[in-house]
Amino acid sequence: MIVRHQRESESNRGFRHLARYIHGRDTKPRATWFHAANLPGVRGRDDLELACKLVDAVQVQNTRAGSKRTYHLVISLHSEDRRLERAELGQVVDRLVGTLGFSEHQYVAVRHSDTDHEHIHVAINKIHPETFRIHSPAWDCQKLFTGARALERELGLTPLRSRTRERENVPQRAADCEAHHGVDSFARWAREKLRPALRATELRNWDDVHDLCGRFGVVIRPHGNGLVFEEVERGVRVKASFVARELSKTRLCERLGAFQSVSERQREAAQRAPHRHSPMPARAPQSLWKEYEHSLEQARMQRREAWSSYQNSASREREQLKRKYHLQRSVIAALPVAGGDRKQLLRQLALRQTIETRALKRKLAVQRSAIQKTWHPGTWRHFMATRAVERDARAIRLVQQRERERDRSSDEREL
Repeated sequence: MIVRHQRESESNRGFRHLARYIHGRDTKPRATWFHAANLPGVRGRDDLELACKLVDAVQVQNTRAGSKRTYHLVISLHSEDRRLERAELGQVVDRLVGTLGFSEHQYVAVRHSDTDHEHIHVAINKIHPETFRIHSPAWDCQKLFTGARALERELGLTPLRSRTRERENVPQRAADCEAHHGVDSFARWAREKLRPALRATELRNWDDVHDLCGRFGVVIRPHGNGLVFEEVERGVRVKASFVARELSKTRLCERLGAFQSVSERQREAAQRAPHRHSPMPARAPQSLWKEYEHSLEQARMQRREAWSSYQNSASREREQLKRKYHLQRSVIAALPVAGGDRKQLLRQLALRQTIETRALKRKLAVQRSAIQKTWHPGTWRHFMATRAVERDARAIRLVQQRERERDRSSDEREL
């Protein structure tokens, strides 16, 4: 179970907008379960408009609150969890809402089952219906985590992993790379391949460390206040302490003495290593992977060219606007008019400049957004699926093999 406060969401536009969003605006509503609390007369999802009117009537009573008046809570269940009964869903929502201190507040909860895992949206009115005071819970992430852990134990759900226990997770940049390309990162490879080899070898001095790393095409070198493992060919690196805690600079220096840099001979040996890291997935044809890398490079070049063109045009337009109004101020300064009239003209000119500057900012923002949405081949799986649709025999074999493995694993879980 994952519970979070959705800060950047539909709740920024008010309770009514959020309630309609989570209910679904099309002819086939997304809601498969509805729950309301502290809203007299609201029995089901057909009474959603009545719930919005009751919340609006309460929120309008508070004229001083400057923060958002709606709290959006999202509760996501694991894809392997069992389907909860209606009473259990109500128990989960009421407990978590009470944990935040909203038990006396108005709220509606809706379950969505349109993804591979069930999730619940809860729209909460932060204005108390009797005191009309706003309640903004402090330390809500910690409270939600504690409440979710208790519910998981009671209902037998998949436990939510704590950040303090997520030592096996890769660093954020490596995780972004994996999500973006759909392949294993160098950091994950180092933990799975390099760490066992280092632990299984008796390291007597720094030459032993360099020689062993060289077999995997990796060198260990200083970086900042610590050490990093760096892939020789592509230059990607990961902190040594992430690969294993005993490989940190402090602990290695305690065992092996002062750090000694890798020699040229050892670096050359690392460049010829046969067991080096490759982002190419297992069983993927090399020709298909090369095409994917080529498409990625094309996407990078297109984005770099578009960004360079945008920067040049934006700088040019800003400079033109600046020169235009500088010239007009010079003209007004030379006019034979009274000081009060000149001040009025300058004030109007400044207003027009502000309007044009804001219009230019909006225009440039649209251009930046368009650059961010430029074509990209997607992850390796997206690329492979696209090629399979295009009747590429190599991609079709990979997709079929993946489906067979998925079916085999699902059969094993059922057994």
